[in-house]
Amino acid sequence: MVFFTIVACEEIYKPDLEEVDDLLVVEAVLISNQTENDIYLYKTINFNREDNSYPSVSGAQVYLVDANNNQVKCEETAPGAYKLNYQLDANGSYYLYIEYAGERYQSGLQTVPELPHIDSVYTDFITKSVVVGASNSTDKITEVRGVQIYADMKHKGGVNHYRFYARKIVQYITYFDSIVLPSLFPQEFSDFHWSSFYPKGTYNIAGPQEFSTEKDITMHELDFFESDYSKYKPLDGLFAGWIYIVYQYGISEDAYNFYSDLNSQLDAEGKIFDPVYTQTKGNIQCVTDPEKVVLGNFEISSFSEKRFFLDYNKFKDTVRTLESIPFFYDIPERGHRKITKPDFWIPNFNNKTNE
Repeated sequence: MVFFTIVACEEIYKPDLEEVDDLLVVEAVLISNQTENDIYLYKTINFNREDNSYPSVSGAQVYLVDANNNQVKCEETAPGAYKLNYQLDANGSYYLYIEYAGERYQSGLQTVPELPHIDSVYTDFITKSVVVGASNSTDKITEVRGVQIYADMKHKGGVNHYRFYARKIVQYITYFDSIVLPSLFPQEFSDFHWSSFYPKGTYNIAGPQEFSTEKDITMHELDFFESDYSKYKPLDGLFAGWIYIVYQYGISEDAYNFYSDLNSQLDAEGKIFDPVYTQTKGNIQCVTDPEKVVLGNFEISSFSEKRFFLDYNKFKDTVRTLESIPFFYDIPERGHRKITKPDFWIPNFNNKTNE
């Protein structure tokens, strides 16, 4: 009876949290070598709010302003989405200016970075420790063998901070039998499949080592490919290598520090000294009320894309091929094509081979 009395008295504790005003969030990442860019404005929501959708900010006046105070207005194309139709000057500097609800907001001045460049890409077979599940549980750490791709960027006096994103496209082949007249016997044909995968977790950024005079960036980790690629294809699929697309952005040192702060927050594990959002400070402030907190950042980055074909033997820890792909076909997210290889297919695997 005592036990059931104790159980019956259990209640879920819901602390009363202070309600604060919704904060303006500015998502403004401009790619210098694009003729169209989008800027997004929305509001934060309180912790106890049942609706998890972030309200869009409509009706704002958004301008891109150059160092000579020439303005280019951004047109609202959807609630909270403002399009900039303008080609940035490769040698120019700009800031973002916003008017909304009687307040004026302005970012810091950003200079257009030069185009980024990777000097060399290479691989090595390594073993990585991967945390599965709770980050504080040592029982959830597992060892994974695979191919690590590295990149070197030499400092030539210009841009020296970078952000990377990527797309991995696994290729595999299945086989089917079909009768082609006038033959009465079935023939075997290939079915070419592909599927895309994207990185998860923190931002992949690179910059020179802190407190070091060395400006070159060496052995920066781009991506990791597990040796056991079975999970990325069906059992009857013959692995035919990866198409690896690297998106490289040249960014300012301020933007690099902003992403570094975001990574510290994303890596937080709920400990007492973990960073909070107010420690991730962007470069946008409210001019009419400097005490007002504004989240987000205004960033101008340059962009380049490289493509590689990667093939390796999972049993021998050997990379058979890592070669640059000179053509840039539009590749759907996933799909398959029977008999005839797609245009973008790397033609190294025409026939059956031993995995």
